[in-house]
Amino acid sequence: MFRTDVLESTILEELAQVGTCTIEELYEKLPYYSWGQVFSVVDRFTLQGIILLKHPAPSRYLLSLAPRLGNWPKDAA
Repeated sequence: MFRTDVLESTILEELAQVGTCTIEELYEKLPYYSWGQVFSVVDRFTLQGIILLKHPAPSRYLLSLAPRLGNWPKDAA
C-alpha cells in the first residue's frame, strides 16, 4: 500500500539536502515510487506553496523548498 506521508517526508528531505533539482533528478532518487506518485506530491506541494517551481528554460523545471516565513505552515490547532 502506498504511504503518502513517507513519500512526502522523503521528498522534503531530499530537497533540503540538494537545494535545487529537476523533477527528473528527484524521481531518480526515489526508486521505490512511481512517476505518478512523485509528481502528485510535487504538484500538491507546489500548489500549497511548500515547493517552489521555476521554469528557467523550455522543458526545464527546477524544484526547491519555499523559504519559510515565521512559523509557516501554522499548526492547525
